[in-house]
Amino acid sequence: MKKFYILILLTITTFTLPAQEFYGGMLAGFNGSQIDHDTHSGYHKMGLIGGAWVQRDLSPNWYWGMELKVNQKGMRIRPTKDNGQTKYVYRLNYIDLPVLIGYSYDPTFSFFGGLSFGYLFNKNAYDNYGKVLAVNDDNITNWELGMFAGIKVNFKELVNQSWAERLTLETRFQYSAMSIDEYHDFFTRYKSSIGKFNNVISTVLYYRIEWGKNGGNY
Repeated sequence: MKKFYILILLTITTFTLPAQEFYGGMLAGFNGSQIDHDTHSGYHKMGLIGGAWVQRDLSPNWYWGMELKVNQKGMRIRPTKDNGQTKYVYRLNYIDLPVLIGYSYDPTFSFFGGLSFGYLFNKNAYDNYGKVLAVNDDNITNWELGMFAGIKVNFKELVNQSWAERLTLETRFQYSAMSIDEYHDFFTRYKSSIGKFNNVISTVLYYRIEWGKNGGNY
């Protein structure tokens, strides 16, 4: 836990560095998630995303950045006639710290990828009868290392309105780089049924806060 607090402190320090070097702002969005190898498939679990971001240009085209955000993951079984109207919702609430590197293809599009370190601060489950108390005894680890890739779009290019100048729209795919199941192999074994992995597709809107610097790659 102390190591995680140190990571948060370092991130906040980075967010407050001189404006002439860094720029950033707030972010908010949603995702669809599932847990691979849990015997159920489909991005049926919807979750919210919210936090802050910071970025720095390395060249006219390349940039790197960091984020600090709450990311709701997990899985959902929808009640249907085929499964006997069984309902199950498993919620995993993480604080994620992604580090990314990106390439601006043109003023409209940007491609990026990186790694994300996550801390599981809360989890709960619900079925047809209400909250499942035994979820606190499951074998999901408190830490996650994820890998991700995505694309950013300058929102002004989509709507052609002055109010959209500070907005960027992003779509991202993220997958656990290591199993989140502590009773199975820690490292990835994608071609086997061993281990469990968060599988998330997200859509997020970024708002840039002016710190005395205009522009910047997205």
